[in-house]
Order: sequence, then C-alpha cells, then structure tokens
Amino acid sequence: MSKMFIGRFVASILALLIASSVLPTHGQSQSGVLSDEDEAEILESLIQLEIKPLGSEFGSIRTFSSANIGRVSAARITKLGFSLREPRDIQRRRNDNVIEYVVIRTIHLREGIVVVKLSAVMEGRPCFAPAFSMERSFTYEFQKSAKEWVGRLVKRPGPFPFSKRVWTMP
Repeated sequence: MSKMFIGRFVASILALLIASSVLPTHGQSQSGVLSDEDEAEILESLIQLEIKPLGSEFGSIRTFSSANIGRVSAARITKLGFSLREPRDIQRRRNDNVIEYVVIRTIHLREGIVVVKLSAVMEGRPCFAPAFSMERSFTYEFQKSAKEWVGRLVKRPGPFPFSKRVWTMP
C-alpha cells in the first residue's frame, strides 16, 4: 500500500511541475519574443518619433549600429535615410576618426509593452587628442494601437553628459 501511495505522490508532483512550466505565471508576458515584423515597425516608429521634432534626442546622427537589429529592421532603417554599420566597421573607424551612431541595446516585451533601450554614442580619436567615448542612454516604451506601434520616451540621460577617455599605450 505504501508503494502505491509513493507512486501516486510522485506522479502528482510530476504533473504539477509539468503544468506549472506550461502555464504562464501572473505578470509574465505569454510571448517574450517579438516577430521580425513587429521589431521593424517599432524601430521605424522610434525613428519617426525622433526625426520629427527640431530638438530630437538623436540630433544629427544618421548612422545605426547593426548590433541587435534583425534583417527586416535593418532594411527599413536604411529606407528612412540612415546608414547601417557593422560593429567591426564602427570599431575600425573609431581608431582614426570620431564617429557618432545609435546602437540598440535591448528590445524586449514585458506585459504587453515593448521596452527599447538604446544609446547615442560618440567615440573615437580626434586629431592630436586622446581617444574618448561619450554615450547617452535612452529608454522608450511602445504599445500596439489599432494600426501602429505608439511610443514615448520614458528615460533620458542627465543634463550633463560625461565622457570617458580611453587610454591606450603608444
């Protein structure tokens, strides 16, 4: 009788573990992954949000890093007049020049809201000066309306951006 009790007990524990791993818990999104099309629409909306106003957060930056961007998103970004650079190309260019670009740090879905974290970066080696890197980080939130993704800026950097010098051996 005790063997039958232990067998049923183990079976019920296994059933609970399987059921709890399949069902989403409260507060978690059911799909933490965005489709390529949704990601492209969100990034397109982000760019349109930032290039419309005169005092946009991107300023005159027209280069995007291709890091953390899908293929569909990359094609849409270039259609909007931005150039796309591979991370290795950015690294090569900053060794001899100063380069400005926008890099998407993360895009993730949280409870029906897509959070996009990005940085506007200026870095490189100016003539007759040490290498430097300056980064301003921003956070946007996007929600799907009836027809499109609508976003808003929720976090911007402080009023005084600080740069850091990158010391290299001659």
